[in-house]
Amino acid sequence: MRVLETCLYVDDLDRAEAFYSGTLGLTLHGKVAGRHLFYRLDGSMLLIFDPRASAQPGDVPPHAGTPGGHACLTLDPAHTDEWEARLRAAGLTVTRYAWGDRGESLYFHDPAGNVLELAPPRIWGLP
Repeated sequence: MRVLETCLYVDDLDRAEAFYSGTLGLTLHGKVAGRHLFYRLDGSMLLIFDPRASAQPGDVPPHAGTPGGHACLTLDPAHTDEWEARLRAAGLTVTRYAWGDRGESLYFHDPAGNVLELAPPRIWGLP
């Protein structure tokens, strides 16, 4: 098994789209205005919901949560400095954390307050 999708919740989808598409450069796979943004990643999906809309009954079970979640996206260790500079240039506060010989993570917040992390898979012993 592997994680197929991860959900985060935001209170402003327009700001979230500007951040995830612009600042992080992720490719938008689909969206429903006022409800969600779906991003296709390498082998998985990142789903971003506005819980005011996604908590409503519909064709699929309601998705409800609050901003303040966490997601970690993979990072090629050769690009850690480049990503740190890019995030700081976008006005984000970045915390760099070393996991010994397993690599380093970059932690920062999206506009809704979710904690995001960029890290090489080897911090978990993954190839």
